[in-house]
Amino acid sequence: MLMLAIAMLAIATVIPDRPFLILGLSLVVGASFSILVREAIAPSPQTRITQITALLLLIITIYGFADIIKTL
Repeated sequence: MLMLAIAMLAIATVIPDRPFLILGLSLVVGASFSILVREAIAPSPQTRITQITALLLLIITIYGFADIIKTL
């Protein structure tokens, strides 16, 4: 899911079209929540790093959505 989000965001940089950007950011949100839920259910040895990375992705995505809403 995260690879699909990266692909959509890469397409959004080449083709500056809002649907690709919105879809990519939505996939990042889904992937981040999936990572957080997976770490809550079955913790890995590097749980803290994984959680911080997922939260960082969520913060960046919220900023991206705020920027899109602002430019509408």
